[in-house]
Amino acid sequence: MHNFDKALAALDLALFEKIESQTMPDDKQSLLACQLAVRELKPGYVYLEIGSYLGGSIQPHLLDDKCSVIYSIDRRPEVQPDARGIDWTYRNNSTARMLETLKQVREDLSKIETIDGDTSSIDPSRVDRKVDLCFIDGEHTDHACLRDFRFCMDVLNENGVILFHDAQVTYNGIADSIAHLEKTAKSFRAYSLPNYVFAIEIGDFPMHKSTAVNDRLVDNYRSYIPSLASNDHYRNFYNRFPFGAIRRAMDKVRGSNVSN
Repeated sequence: MHNFDKALAALDLALFEKIESQTMPDDKQSLLACQLAVRELKPGYVYLEIGSYLGGSIQPHLLDDKCSVIYSIDRRPEVQPDARGIDWTYRNNSTARMLETLKQVREDLSKIETIDGDTSSIDPSRVDRKVDLCFIDGEHTDHACLRDFRFCMDVLNENGVILFHDAQVTYNGIADSIAHLEKTAKSFRAYSLPNYVFAIEIGDFPMHKSTAVNDRLVDNYRSYIPSLASNDHYRNFYNRFPFGAIRRAMDKVRGSNVSN
């Protein structure tokens, strides 16, 4: 990438071209918009992600000279549970493979620090620099989502941001994370970005004021509608015979479908 700053300002998807990333184009541009905002708020920012696999989402941060450190946390499972009820398989899932793949992006990998394991078994002190931007994209279960969020809170700067990927899957875990913030009276702002990225700004970290983020925030129908549509097959199943017929019969007996 000859002109990184120009490419990032344009939210150019070519920044992800070297390694396949398991994110939709809208997700990638939302992540780039957040990166653009964070580097403006905190030049020399520290980035941490949970769930790296091949390093697809590390690429633009590796290229960014305003990113000083990258922490990559991954348990490196061959099979991982998922809230959608399907275990996901990750073949040849190793840190060595990821690092070798990332050399296609940039030969110098010295700012990457890798930690193998899940956040329930990792001492937060192993992250020896306070983090400005966290990206949670590990095990897609509500329990793991909340666990990873709590870890991020332990290593995050007083002011920073936590991003979640596939929010349409782990929305209950995200809701629990927000409930935790409300219970502890922690200052925050939370919002969704296209397609499936959810952001929580912690403290005084007004990422949403960045033009790139705000443009996507005001068009968050591109997040809301796809998120609902992604779960539409559950509604279709719920209405299918015999389940729909049983439910309608019970509603009729109870009168719960009648408004007075």
